[in-house]
Amino acid sequence: MSRKISVYLITGFLGAGKTTFLKNLLELSKDKKIGIIVNEFGSVGIDGTLVKKEGIDLVEINNGSIFCSCLSSTFAEGLVAMANTPIEWLFIESSGFSDPSGMEKILYDIQPKTGDIYDFRGTICIVDATSFIELSQALEVARKQIEYSHLIVINKADLVDSERLKRLEENIPSLNPVAPIATTSYGRLDYAWLQQNLENFTLPSATSNFNCPSNRPRTLLLEADGVFEKEKLKAFLQSLADLAFRIKGFFKLNEGWHYVDGVNGSISITPINIERSLSQLVMILKTRQPVMGTIQKSWEMHFSNELHIK
Repeated sequence: MSRKISVYLITGFLGAGKTTFLKNLLELSKDKKIGIIVNEFGSVGIDGTLVKKEGIDLVEINNGSIFCSCLSSTFAEGLVAMANTPIEWLFIESSGFSDPSGMEKILYDIQPKTGDIYDFRGTICIVDATSFIELSQALEVARKQIEYSHLIVINKADLVDSERLKRLEENIPSLNPVAPIATTSYGRLDYAWLQQNLENFTLPSATSNFNCPSNRPRTLLLEADGVFEKEKLKAFLQSLADLAFRIKGFFKLNEGWHYVDGVNGSISITPINIERSLSQLVMILKTRQPVMGTIQKSWEMHFSNELHIK
């Protein structure tokens, strides 16, 4: 029997907990040779740093969606490269603005170079219990991620009440009536349950693909040199919360390097054991209106160091 690589696609809107879920999967899969492809909208990779471990083959694809024409060829090249490594499982973490409905076509298109080595086991959609209902009403891509998933994981259940969970459990089947639904916190899922529910997945009828450059949100990269105060950084980030779907990156504070994660107005700043040449933040914007002046003005209110915005 020819060698097979099991492929799992992890999708979900910005800040839902995809990277945390992936880190948990890696802990549950220590006996397997793992490959990872991490996709981010920003020009600088953040999540790859968080999941990278010794012995894991990692490919980072930044600055767009792997399912958009702007990056699909790069994604295909990454898949071809991974096919030539001795991995058993491949986890693909797509960006928060990706429509995953093109996954199977891309695997089909690369078969002349890879053969049938890839065994696509399914798409796992991570849902943020605190924000999905509102997002699904406003953004088509949030609905598309649900529609084209084989398994749906409602995450952050500890942050909402039972009434909201009930609304989610009633709302999601209207978008995808066939995918199993799991409810969890901190991206934890029983591995045996996960395997069982991806054995015989079913999909609703495919719909048109949402990935195209016109649907891509604006992203900004903020860079600064120096050492900063945590409370001032938090105040600066809070001042920008209404401008962005997501803010994440690494900043050097008086206490050392920290990982910054902002979503839905909630900001966390946690210590991390890394070294970077500069402090960097990626902002995925809600608006296409000019915002660089607003960001620069807020920065100058909190810091004297120079800020570069790209």
